[in-house]
Parts: sequence; C-alpha cells; structure tokens
Amino acid sequence: MRLGWILAIALPFCLCAESEDEALFLRRIADFWQEGEYQIAKSQMEEFIIDYPESPFADALCAAIGDLFLREKNYSSALNYYSQVQSAEFVQKVFLNRMQCLYEMQWYATLADECEAYLATNPNLHVTYFLAIALYHQCINASKETDQLVQLAERARPYFETLYCSELSQEVAQGYAHLSCILKDYAKATAIYTDLAQKNPAMEEEMLFQVALIQSEYDKALAVETFDKIRKMDRKRAKEAAYNRMVLAYDLGRYEELVNGNVIQQIPEDRVGIGRLFLGRSLLQTEHYAEAVQELKAYIQGAPVSETLFAALLSLLDASYQTGDLQSLDEAIAKLALHYPQTPELPKAYFSRAQVLKRNERFDEAKEALEQLIVQYPSFPQKGQVLFELTHLDFKAKNWEGCYQRGLVFLNAFAGHELCPFVWRYFVSSSSEIAMQKPEHKRQLLVDLEAFLQLPLAAAERSEWQLLQAKTYFELRQYEEAMKCLRSQESPNALLLLSLCYRDGYRDLGQFCKLAEEALARGANLVSLGPIHASLYNAYLELSNMEKAAQHLYEAFMAKADLKAENLLWLADTYYNQLLEEEGNFVIAARAAALYSKVKATEQATCRLAKVYSILGRIDDAIALLEPLSNPSQEAQLILAENYAKKGIVDQAVQIFDAIVSACGTGRSPVAAAAALHGVRLKRAQEKPNWAEIATQLKSLVLQKNFEGEPLYLEAALEYVEVVAKGDPVKTIALLQKTKADFEQRGDLLAKDYHAAREQFPRKNITYQGYMKLIDAQLALNEAKVDRVHQKDLQAKSKTLLLQIMETPIASCLKERVQKLLSDET
Repeated sequence: MRLGWILAIALPFCLCAESEDEALFLRRIADFWQEGEYQIAKSQMEEFIIDYPESPFADALCAAIGDLFLREKNYSSALNYYSQVQSAEFVQKVFLNRMQCLYEMQWYATLADECEAYLATNPNLHVTYFLAIALYHQCINASKETDQLVQLAERARPYFETLYCSELSQEVAQGYAHLSCILKDYAKATAIYTDLAQKNPAMEEEMLFQVALIQSEYDKALAVETFDKIRKMDRKRAKEAAYNRMVLAYDLGRYEELVNGNVIQQIPEDRVGIGRLFLGRSLLQTEHYAEAVQELKAYIQGAPVSETLFAALLSLLDASYQTGDLQSLDEAIAKLALHYPQTPELPKAYFSRAQVLKRNERFDEAKEALEQLIVQYPSFPQKGQVLFELTHLDFKAKNWEGCYQRGLVFLNAFAGHELCPFVWRYFVSSSSEIAMQKPEHKRQLLVDLEAFLQLPLAAAERSEWQLLQAKTYFELRQYEEAMKCLRSQESPNALLLLSLCYRDGYRDLGQFCKLAEEALARGANLVSLGPIHASLYNAYLELSNMEKAAQHLYEAFMAKADLKAENLLWLADTYYNQLLEEEGNFVIAARAAALYSKVKATEQATCRLAKVYSILGRIDDAIALLEPLSNPSQEAQLILAENYAKKGIVDQAVQIFDAIVSACGTGRSPVAAAAALHGVRLKRAQEKPNWAEIATQLKSLVLQKNFEGEPLYLEAALEYVEVVAKGDPVKTIALLQKTKADFEQRGDLLAKDYHAAREQFPRKNITYQGYMKLIDAQLALNEAKVDRVHQKDLQAKSKTLLLQIMETPIASCLKERVQKLLSDET
C-alpha cells in the first residue's frame, strides 16, 4: 500500500496547486490520510479526480485509490482506477497491482497478454510468475482433448522453467509438474514431484502419490511399485494407494499378485465392493473359478445398475460356466434378464447354461434348453453352435435319425462354419448307423459318403471312410464298385474286404483264402473273426486242404462262432487222431479236450475225451467219465484200466486187462493188444512174476502183429527181449537180431500186409523206422559190452542212432525208451 504517496504529495500540493481551492483540497486529503481516515480520504480523492481530471496529481491519486480498493479486494474498482493512470511513471508503478487484479478476477487471457507484452521490454521475475500462472489456469480451463490445451502448455513451459530455477521454484513446482503431464513429459513431472517429496517430508506421501499417478500414464509397472511404497508407509493415503495399485496390477495382467495378496483388507471401505470385482476377475483369469464365483457374487449383491455391474455379470457367467456351478449361473442370468433384457449377451448366457447341463450329463435338459433358445432367439448369432450341440447330443444319445436330420440342416445352413468338419462326421456316422438298421438306407449312405469324401481329409481318415464305402457297396453286392474303392487301400481290413469280394463276387476260393489269411495275420477286425474263420474252414474243405480247414475251424471255435456239432466233432476227432501219433503234444490234447466237452456225449466221444484227459494227466476226470457207463465197450474198459493203473489201482486194472484179453484173445485188434501189453507190464512189476506166462503172452502178441496197432507190437517185442535175455548181452544181441529180422521180413501174407500198410500211415511209418534204429542202437550197446576193442566206436554209433531218432516226430513210448538209453549212456 502506497501510504507514503499521500505524505509526499501534501507539501507539493500546497506549493504547486493551480488554485487555492485545489491546494486546500489536496491538504485536506493528506490530513485525512495522516489521521487514518482512509475512507474519507478515499472519498475526497474520488471527488478530487472528478473535479480536477486534468490535475498533474490525478495519476498519483488514481494509483492510491486503486491500492485502497485492492486492499479491500474490490478488484474491479481497483482495476478501474489503475486503468485511468496515464503517465509512464505511474503505469510502471501500478503494473504489478493491476496484474494482481486481473489474476484475482480470473482474466487469465488478458493477464497473459499484458505480462507477455511487458516482459518483451522489461524482464521481471514476478511478472513472469503472473504470466506463467495465467497460462496455467487457461490450461486448466481448456478442453482436455483440444489442440488449444497443448498450445497453451507449450506457451507456458519456458516461463515455468525460468521460475523453477528461481527463488519461486516451490511456488510453481506443482503447477510445473502438472503442465509437464499435460505435455506428456512424464519424466520431468516425476522428477519435480520426487524433488518436492525429498525437500518436504510433510508432503512426501502426497508428492509420491502424484508421482505414482503420473507413472501410471507411461509406466504402469513402475506406478505399481510407487503405490506399493505408499501403501507400506501406512499413512493417510495408504488405502487409496493400495486400491490404485490393485487397479494397475489388474490392468497389467498381474492377476497372481491380486489373488495371493490380501487386497480387500488393504483398500478403503467404500471401494471394497469394486475391489471384490477386480479380485473376482483376477481369480477368473487364474482359473480359480469357484473362488471367482464367490467374489463376483459378493460384488453383484449390492452393486447398482451400471456398466460395471453388467461387466461383473458377464464375468460371473464365465466363472460359473467354467466351474459348472449351475445355481450361480442361473442367478447371473436372472439379474442379466432383469436389468439388461435386450442385451445380446443374454442368449449367449442361455447357451452357456445349456452347455453346463450337457457337461453335467443332464442331456435331456440340455437338449430342451437348446431347442428353446432357437425358438426364443431365431436370429441368435451362434445359432450354428446351438445346432451343432443338438446334433452332438443326438449323436451321444444314439438318436441316429435325429442326428442325421439336424446334421443335414446344419450343413445346408452353415456350409462354411468352423464346426462343419465335426458335423460332417456325426452326419455320415449316423447315416451309417441308420443303414445298419434300415438296409434300404444304404444307397443314401453311399451318396452321403461320396459328398463327405470330397472334403480335405487326412490320409488315414480318408482310408477309413473309403473302407466303409467299399463295405456298403459289398453289402449291396456291387462287388466291382467295392473293389474300385479298395484298390488304393493297404490296411488289413481293406484286404479282408477284398478277399470277401473274391469269395462272393468271383467264387475264387484260392484268392479268398490267401488274402483273408494275410489280413487276419495283420490284425483285421472289420467283421467278427468267428464267421471269417468258419468261412475259411469251408473254403479249405472245398480245396481239400484238411490241415488248414482244421486250423480255421478251431479258430472259429475259439472266437465263439456258431458252429454245427458235427463240425466240432470232426475237428475233435482230427485232433484226437493226431494226438495218437503225438501223445506228448499237450497243445493238441487241450484242444481236443475243449472240443469233446462241447459235443454230444456219445460213448466214443466219452472214451476219446477220457483218453485225452489221461494224456493231460487228469486221471480222476478220466475215471469219473468212464465209471458211470452202464454197458461200456472194450475200448472204454481199456481206457478205464489204463487210468486205474496210472492211479495205482493195480489189481482192478489187471482184472480189466485180463478180461479184455479173455474176451478177445491176445488178438490182432488194437484194443486186445493194448490190454495184453498193459497187463504184462503190470505183472512184470509184481513181487513174484510168472516169467513163463509173461513170455508166452508177449510172444503170442508179437506173432499177431499188424501195422494198424503199432507201436504196441514193437513194444511187446522189446519187452519180450528184456524178459527172456534177462540182461545177458550175448542173448540180447541174438534176440534183437531175430526181432529185427522178423519185423523186416516180407515172406508170408501177414508180413506183406504189414509192410503194405506202412505206406498208408506215413507218420506211423516214421515211428516204425525209429524202432528199427532203436534196435540197431541196442545191438551196438550190447556188442560194446562184449567187444572191448571196439567198445567206444560201438557206443558212439549207438548214441548217433539215438540222436537221429530224436530228430523225428515219434510216438511218446519210443521217445521214453530213447531218452532212457541216452541217460544211461551219460
């Protein structure tokens, strides 16, 4: 306030006034001023200016009145008097006060222009301050999205830089920081606020908060760290900082930090609701769906209708869908329908609900929901997906007709849809199933397959569908078309189908057998294996290959094919006859046992099964089969006695053997011969055997030999040598030579018949030849006992002969003799 002005003016007024009245007027003003009567003095000065406008003292008085009004904060009046000042001297003196008035009246544009013009010729820090502040306020009032804002900020920047480097730096620091933010010079703004925080501990939290807000504009991760620092300071703005940190962490996708941090307890109470929304969404993003549902429901419960509620409901729909929480899903749908009935998200929610029902295997409800969705929202953008789900549900329910029709609708309406490849597969699969139920649909299946095979398919899948196409042609007896489809196929199933085409289309059994066996060896499973093996059995029968026929009939039996009883009996007898020549073949024995147990229990079948049981060591089972027979045949009695003997019931066995011999004679029948031989062996093992009787029975048996009953007679001859020679090597040699000569001679009619039969039974002939070599081996062994000079050579000869015998398929009784001799030699 320029109080000195009035005192300095008083004396000159008196000396220099143009009139006494003017001088008196001025002295009166001065006195009032000196006495502190400022209002009277101000009134007198206003009156003086009116009365003496041309007075040389008018500028000084206008300046003084302006100062008084400024003191009273009557800025408009002060500005009015300042504007009446004319002289350069007083204009200079009142300039800052006049700028103060412009500032207080918020005439920022005028203030800026005035200051800028002034500074062009008169540098002044305080004027620079007014200019900077004026431009800053214009920035604040300008629209944030206009170029004007940036232009004003750029205009203000150099003045703030000047002031920030002066003693006024603290007064302009925050404004300068804000201005830097407007100009996106975030580094500068951050530096200013950081400096303020360091220089003024009381302002540290607030300044760091501003720093964090600025960092959030250009480096959110850094802002998160700063807000976290403020949170840990635990001062006034700690909770707000925690909230801002939570928002930024969510924006950065740092969901795990929110999920694992105790964020809800750290934020302001009035923001807990929205905090639960962020937490719920973070839980959703980290796939903690059940927890996400709980947090989102907690937010939604008290949330007002808004865009945020809408977004929260969508998140709840997603979380409920992911976790299969149908109740929460229904709650979200209900709120969505209540508050946002026209949103396109509503039908999507209904679709999600149907998918949850499907996932929970509530298929009927899911199907009903999907059908309602199509009716209620016929223009639903995801209608294709809805139709796909209905098609899939029908497919899972094996509703082939429904699946086929829906698939057809889908393919016609949504030809380019991403789900088309899946629908095509449901469509042709259901068409195939319909064709199996309705043969009249097979021609349509071919049409469907032809269309489907036009699509780009993987080679393996294409082969599978082409195989179905070929199979359908085959079932329609279009063999040529079927074979065309199979030309490029190399799979086992394709090979099997091709073999069937040769069988049914051309009656080429040879090609059928060749291809079918190759296909089966490679694991073909196009049709049930039982019927295929049965068909191969019949084919090989026609081709007169009994060995192959038996092999495939057994495979058909094992595959539980529906076979005739006579076929099973034929196969059982085939294995039985083979077993008689290979008693040690337990695989064949097990097969024969399995087959005989399935056929009608005739006495012959029962006897043979008992024989097989005996070979397998199932003695009790064999006896249990034979003992109940009311009028057993001699063969049945023989097998029963054999099993008694194996079980150690010797007396009963001998009785039966003797009874058979008495009824048939020592005889040429195999049954009588077997009974006689078994009886002799049991008698030899008695405590006091009757050697003469035993020798007589054995001799009688050997003399009645026939090739059909071998190796019974050969065994009897060797038993005879053992009984009569009694271990004497010389006698043994003589008897063995005579035995061999007797069996090899062809002089009489019986001998001729014997050797002629050898050609009819080639496998048995191998056994016969083995016995001849056995006799030679025994001769060599006994000669070695007599001829000490050539002993080693004879023993070596014997061993060589025995090993040669073991290399051929021989009867088990011969094998036992050879193995015993080899064991004795070692």
